[in-house]
Amino acid sequence: MFDMSLRLDAAGPKGVPLVNNLKFMATSADYATRVMAPFHDQPVIPVTRGHGSVVLVTGEQAVRQVFTDNDTFHRAGEELFDLPKGRTFSGMFDAVITANGDEHRRRRRLLMPVVQKSAMDHYREIFADTFHHSRFADAAACDEPFDMAAEFLEISMTNLLRGMLGLPDSAENRELAALILSLTASITHPAVILFRHDAAWTPYGRWVRRVAAAYERLAELIEQRRQEPPRWDALSIVCNTTGEDGERLSTSEIAGELHAFFSAGFETTALTLTWALLTIIARPAGSGTAGPLGLDLTDETVLDAVVKESQRLLPAVPISLPRRVVRDVEIAGSAAVPRGAMLWAASIVEHHRPESYPEPEVFLPRRWLDAATGPRPHEFFPYGIGARRCLGAAFADLQVRVTLGLLARQRRQPELLTREVAYRMRSGVSAAPRGPVLVRLGPPGADRTPVTGGVTAYWRQ
Repeated sequence: MFDMSLRLDAAGPKGVPLVNNLKFMATSADYATRVMAPFHDQPVIPVTRGHGSVVLVTGEQAVRQVFTDNDTFHRAGEELFDLPKGRTFSGMFDAVITANGDEHRRRRRLLMPVVQKSAMDHYREIFADTFHHSRFADAAACDEPFDMAAEFLEISMTNLLRGMLGLPDSAENRELAALILSLTASITHPAVILFRHDAAWTPYGRWVRRVAAAYERLAELIEQRRQEPPRWDALSIVCNTTGEDGERLSTSEIAGELHAFFSAGFETTALTLTWALLTIIARPAGSGTAGPLGLDLTDETVLDAVVKESQRLLPAVPISLPRRVVRDVEIAGSAAVPRGAMLWAASIVEHHRPESYPEPEVFLPRRWLDAATGPRPHEFFPYGIGARRCLGAAFADLQVRVTLGLLARQRRQPELLTREVAYRMRSGVSAAPRGPVLVRLGPPGADRTPVTGGVTAYWRQ
């Protein structure tokens, strides 16, 4: 995965390169904002000073170059998700999100019907029904505290099972979803990364056997969908989509895409909802803004601005998926980044740049309501940018806005009970609260609760 021979003539943190690389992958948001913070005025920062195996790009110009030059910066896939070759499940981690070049364009073209209008209308109905069966809509239990982060995970799981797989929300189907989700959760563990021995007793071997089990269950479900009349769930759409030349995605390819949809869409959507609601009903302690937010969240334009501002302030995915540099290249005037380097961009860094966002630590939804003064495209990328923008972004965005829009129309609104909230990396990918974030439903218009904790590293005023 890491070419330890690569050099980069740029300043960065001190330390042992391999150790720093593993720390960065496991705690990337914290490492980028704390350890690499002194070097954020340069376009390329090596994770270890002078070493070129893992680098971070910073600044609007550098981010634009990396996100638009897909011929030079390839999505890193095979080396991260290294499975034994020649097995039925060997392509389980191959998906549009990790593909490059013509293969990326082919897969994206065959997957586009998943987000066509008729499908989105179907998902909207599912999202609304799921909300009305959630604790946020349970007036009978309005005095009972519950963990809003856990409830959003429940909502996201139900929506993925019903919208993506076309399955009811049952214990058996949740077991399948949990198996799928466990695959990516293990990949950043150092024992899986470094010791790839396919024996049943090794961490890597146990991981490979979970991959095989998940593939077998998905392959069975795919075959079942192919035998049924077409429906509006994403799996049925993909199984019945044919390209202009008659090409269709294979069972292995569909299984890989389903894994990617679950990995990219389950926890991140729930966390986007969690951080958005937190910024609506809470404020950093000492900010002096105790009253309600004062915005009409039943207005779709205003709600969109609130969601974007929460994604800016507390992104659910603080670090982009990695890219592999395929030729020596200067990035925004940097020293040459060597071929073979693994490269990241950090939304948690870019979304807090004062030159892009005046008062970057302040929650100001109104900054999104004026297109003339709002951020430029490469300064905001919760789902990526351009041709590499996450294909599931439309599914996630709709889910967030339907759920929060219906919540805003409830007679009883969430009141925050937890006073200390962490913001920490989980599974090397997403940022989640460390513990429960308790709320209870109460009358509208309550003061915003003051909070302390890890969120105040990014949200202070």
